[in-house]
Amino acid sequence: MSGPAPTGLVAGMSVIDSPRGALFVGTVASYVGNTLTLVNNAVVASSGASDLLVFHDYHLTLTANAANASAGPTDSLQVTGNVLTLAAPAPFASSGSNDAMLISGGALVVLSANSAFASSGASDSLQFSGNVAVVQPPASGRGPVPNGRCFVITPERFVMIFGSTNDGTAGGTSGGSSRRFAWCDQENPGAWDYSNVTSQAGFLDIEPASPIICALATRVGVIFWTGKKVYASRFLGLPYVYNSVELADGTTPWSPQSMTTTSALTLWFSEQGMFSYDGTSIVPVACPIRPWIDDDIDPIAVRELSFACHLGEYSEWWWFFPTLNSPFNTRAAVYNYKEGWWSQCNLSRSAGITSAYTSHPIFADDTVAFQHEVGATYANASMPVVLPFAETFNLNLLAGSRLITVKQMIPDVEAVGATDPTAIANAIGSLRYSLFYRNSRSLGAPELQSTPVPVRQDGYVDFRQTGRDIRLRIDVATPVIQPFTLGQHLIDAVPRGDR
Repeated sequence: MSGPAPTGLVAGMSVIDSPRGALFVGTVASYVGNTLTLVNNAVVASSGASDLLVFHDYHLTLTANAANASAGPTDSLQVTGNVLTLAAPAPFASSGSNDAMLISGGALVVLSANSAFASSGASDSLQFSGNVAVVQPPASGRGPVPNGRCFVITPERFVMIFGSTNDGTAGGTSGGSSRRFAWCDQENPGAWDYSNVTSQAGFLDIEPASPIICALATRVGVIFWTGKKVYASRFLGLPYVYNSVELADGTTPWSPQSMTTTSALTLWFSEQGMFSYDGTSIVPVACPIRPWIDDDIDPIAVRELSFACHLGEYSEWWWFFPTLNSPFNTRAAVYNYKEGWWSQCNLSRSAGITSAYTSHPIFADDTVAFQHEVGATYANASMPVVLPFAETFNLNLLAGSRLITVKQMIPDVEAVGATDPTAIANAIGSLRYSLFYRNSRSLGAPELQSTPVPVRQDGYVDFRQTGRDIRLRIDVATPVIQPFTLGQHLIDAVPRGDR
């Protein structure tokens, strides 16, 4: 009933819905406080102080928080909070002008605005597409969806689950194993009935038996790693659908996130080093900075924290890993697969996504996100900022057998894209030069570093430093950096004694 609360209503009195005339007659069951209950051939409507109901034949409109409504003995609506449950076909129901639900014959449910939940029964499900929900029959003969360690979406639009268990097959208590990979029917992620001859769902168990660790979908198929080997799975079509082919022994990534695809290769870092896959074979990648990685990596935390990301903007592959006893990633190894060089980073990042046609790469450090490769200011969240630097190999051609004295140097520095003399001067003025050296050839002798010095106004850098195994280090001293390139530096050095 709508409008102001009537007075003088008692049990047994008949009421008429005036907009519809005598087509709707209700009998007052009770009227207590602001709650009016009508009974007419088992049709019950309940309205409170702020919950209004309007009954027009089988047209039921709910406003605000209606607690309970029924359109008849077999067509009922139960409304609790934001949950609406339908039992049997209901011709029409609306929860307000903005939240409408239209039911036609119990088969088609159309939702508009914010209808939070709907169910046509305890075992019925709703498949949503836009604002259209179609009631599906109970999932009979479709097979149970298995559990698994990880999954990928194949280029042929199958869902493939690795380490598939609880799939209802024979063996054990629920079927499946950690060495099984399974796939659903094509473009039908709810269909996993392996015995159905009209379905493409299936599975394969890997031999020799070893648990599947991780998997990755590539442009030439899916590759996955067990604890012992790496395999490729390619689409064959019926009756086999998918196969598995062994590619290499070992090479399992440090973590399930330590591999990614690039524009040319699939790359990953493992305990055995760096590897690539071009769609035909797996090839090891030379990594000259691997001692820097192995000397201080945390062999336990790396399996949980490390991850890889492709920076397509610069043809670079980045792999972040934790140092010993670190609770987060602290370093990154950078590989430029186009030019073949490696670099090192002291940087804390926990996840990353590659650049796109219109956006730069984004890395996260815990709950802080950074847009990389844009701007000229360095920032970090979990650890102090380490500004860019570069180091050379040993400058002593005799590998430390004799002392040398480095006296002066003429650097070759060019500010990238800068035409303003002030910008060029700032790029050069932000650099600091220092030398790493040892004075003794004894084992365990500490490596020393000279005081970093800037470039003089006349373009020279003064050192006057004597030592063995001398290396040059170039540091950026300011967090706001004008991009620059380093050319061939000229160093004035003289040999000394061989003590």
